Amino acid sequence: MTLVQPETTARKTDTDTLLTLGLAAIAQRHEEIRRLDRLDDEQAVRYAQAEARATFGEDAAAALGEWLPSSGMPDGMYEAVVELAPRTSLICTMPRDGAGAIFKVLAYCGSCNSHSSIAVGSLADLAGVLRGGLR
Repeated sequence: MTLVQPETTARKTDTDTLLTLGLAAIAQRHEEIRRLDRLDDEQAVRYAQAEARATFGEDAAAALGEWLPSSGMPDGMYEAVVELAPRTSLICTMPRDGAGAIFKVLAYCGSCNSHSSIAVGSLADLAGVLRGGLR
């Protein structure tokens, strides 16, 4: 068997091949990250729905509306949001280890350009906040 020194064009092909393989690996990793993000989003919504049923009861949880994953989920947490009224949302935040969810009502005042939030732990708390408004 005779060893032959690769030609210059062969090196270019090898570099092109490595670049192509590298780009394919990057694209595959990005797709994997997107898939994991979708799974996180789905998990956040499932946890929020389950916690809402446990905290507020089946009927109240069903009446809340559609839970959506938070766009800025904190590290180590699941977070989902449901809009209760215009500029008023209920946020469910739960550690990824499954230990106790925290519900907060967040309201935004467009005229004064500020927001306020209050923690709620029961259906009575939630009703009181919605009836009385946030201060």
